[in-house]
Amino acid sequence: MLNSRLRDQFLVTTKDGAAFSGLLYSHDDKALVLRNAEAIGANEDKTNVPLDGEIIVLLSDVAYMQRP
Repeated sequence: MLNSRLRDQFLVTTKDGAAFSGLLYSHDDKALVLRNAEAIGANEDKTNVPLDGEIIVLLSDVAYMQRP
């Protein structure tokens, strides 16, 4: 199902409440890889924080994913 959505923008929320926005670059049965990602509301003033490189999110940590 995710294969057809590669290169789409997603908002990924983890079970601990952290949220990341980025381009779904790849995935396997264990993890997602987001590129051009940012941590949503992670700054002290609740602004988004751009992330360098890729972020890997374990699927076991994902609460849900949304397409904006």
